[in-house]
Order: sequence, then structure tokens, then C-alpha cells
Amino acid sequence: MSRISLAAAGLLAAALLLTGPAGARPKATPTPSPTAAPVADPAISKLARQQFLAWQIGTIDKSLYSPDLLAKATDDKIADVSKHIVPLGALISMDYIAPFSGEDFPPDSKGYIYQMNCSNGKIYEEIVLNATGKIGYLYFRDTLTTEDVTTQGAPPPATPYPMPPF
Repeated sequence: MSRISLAAAGLLAAALLLTGPAGARPKATPTPSPTAAPVADPAISKLARQQFLAWQIGTIDKSLYSPDLLAKATDDKIADVSKHIVPLGALISMDYIAPFSGEDFPPDSKGYIYQMNCSNGKIYEEIVLNATGKIGYLYFRDTLTTEDVTTQGAPPPATPYPMPPF
């Protein structure tokens, strides 16, 4: 074989190695980088923890609530909520899930969702602070849907948990 033929054969072999065999699968499309987890505000986290524990023992500080929420925080309501979250046991840790908002929120209100991890299970706490820093909405639920943490501007959907929001 001549030098030109050997060089051509070498180039052909290199081209085949680079392109791969016929019918080879294309390389997978790279997955996008994960988005950063939301960062919790330490003051809000402290308030969320305090609220969970207060409702669990059935003794709340009503001065922290807006007038609308305060009207709904009756002694019967407090006892009912406490009865449902006491069986969860001791609070071990909590995770900030995401902010949330709703069309019916007053202007300048901000909502936060936490997962409360207890010795006998977990529950989600949704807490909304109004413009003056008062708690305008507080809700405990046993499940979340994708819409709860991804749809900004929409109120949370109904839940099977036996405690209605107030």
C-alpha cells in the first residue's frame, strides 16, 4: 500500500472512531442545574416554631394575631387544632419549604410554608404575616401539592386534613 493510501485509511479509521458505529445512540441531553433551595428568614422560622409549639400545647399568644384571625381563634378552635397535632409528638426539626401568596392576601402580606418534623410524623405549617407583622393566616395540613409551592399568587387548594383554615 502506498503512503497516501495508508494515510487515507488512517483518516477513515479516525473518522469512524469519532462518529461511532452506525445506529449508535446520541449522547444524552444534559439536565439543567438544580435551582437553589429557598432561604428561610431566621425571625420567621422562630415565629413558625413558636406557633407550632403554642398550638400543640393549646396556649397561644393572641397579641400576635391580626383582628381577622383573632376573631377565629376561639377556645374551641384552639382545643380542636391542639387535639389534632398533639399526637405528632415532640418537634424534632423543621424545614422551610417555600414562600407562597394568594390573590386574597392583603397588600404587603407574605406567606411561608414549613414542614414540621415530629417524633411521630410531620405536618406542614402555612403562616402569613400582614404588613404590620401580625399573623393574618395560620394553617396546618398533612399534605402539600405541587401547586402549593410552585404557583405564586394562587390560594392553597383544599386539603383532606380535618382542620379548616381560619
